[in-house]
Amino acid sequence: MSDTSTHEPPSTGPKALDVLRSVVDPVRLAVLGASIDTPAPLDELAEHLGVRRKDIAAAIGYLRGVGLLDEHAIVDQSALMAIARSIPSGDTQPVHASAGLWTEGEVDILDRFFDGNRLVSVPSSHSKRRLVLERIVQEFEPGVRYDERDVNFTIQLIYADYAAIRRYLVDEAMLDRADGSYWRIGGRYSVDQQTTESTPARRTLSTERSNVDLRPYAMSMLDDLVALADDERVAPFLADGFPFPYQRRDGMEFIEMATTHGSGVQYAVFVDGEYGGGVGAERGKSEATGTFTIGWWLGPRYWGLGIATVAVRALVDDLFENCGAMRVEAWVMHPNTASQRVARKSGLHDEGTAVGAILKRGVRYDQINFGVTRQQWQEAAEHR
Repeated sequence: MSDTSTHEPPSTGPKALDVLRSVVDPVRLAVLGASIDTPAPLDELAEHLGVRRKDIAAAIGYLRGVGLLDEHAIVDQSALMAIARSIPSGDTQPVHASAGLWTEGEVDILDRFFDGNRLVSVPSSHSKRRLVLERIVQEFEPGVRYDERDVNFTIQLIYADYAAIRRYLVDEAMLDRADGSYWRIGGRYSVDQQTTESTPARRTLSTERSNVDLRPYAMSMLDDLVALADDERVAPFLADGFPFPYQRRDGMEFIEMATTHGSGVQYAVFVDGEYGGGVGAERGKSEATGTFTIGWWLGPRYWGLGIATVAVRALVDDLFENCGAMRVEAWVMHPNTASQRVARKSGLHDEGTAVGAILKRGVRYDQINFGVTRQQWQEAAEHR
């Protein structure tokens, strides 16, 4: 039930947004509908809605505060007429204003179902309905959590039956929900969303093991990083960006990169309070927006202890929960059977082999591909 008593009414006169905010709340909507000609019956409405009498009274107070009910607690018809006159009657911005999101054919379909930014009707065809939902989900920023009231309000600006659209967005894996909040997990990303999306500030992440945690990099870790990375056993099956010999300037450049908020996410793995290696991810761009490619490494004395597995799980959790990831993927060179086990035990799925895709030190290796979607990760988490 909505707690209407916790929202202070605006101090200005009634506006179109006041009406929308009122009808999004089911208690206020019921009071408004029952107050057309006579004051709303408090006891009758409370029993019908299954709410407390004071919630009905609070809703009446709100509606009077914004000017939708007069001093007799009856709908103020003159206020509604004033609101109607205040709504602009000029041309509205076309729905396909975001350049690059839609093909010419898709624009034609959207124009059939939208009048400006208002949805006229919901298509019965699944493909067309999904396209309409792709348009609507643009109103929600990746990585932002919204409470249900905000979701309802945003959708109702586009279509009156906000509950149906909200349900479609969840069913089509464009929005996800938990504990009364919603967040975007799918849909297309506009150019603005790609270029302005920032990486959240790094913080220490715990893992399934109390003695293993992931920490943001700092220059104070430089000596430990160089000492651990400058081992000929570490680099052979890693990307060429991980050099050997690993010199001090390599470590400085890496930590400078890791502490700059950009498209990457980097964590230092600590075991029993000592630096043990690293995990990281690169954010995809353009058509790969929402996809993160991850990697990991540990010093040899930490191999075979299950440390990489819990570190990778913690990283993937962070990407899905806090970085707007919709998909996480990794690749492993074929001879690196240890990292293949880490990928599988971490919860990533085998997605095939790219034969001879990697050239390392003059030798061709097969590339083993792994990946997991947000939905797959969440479904697996429910059974852990």
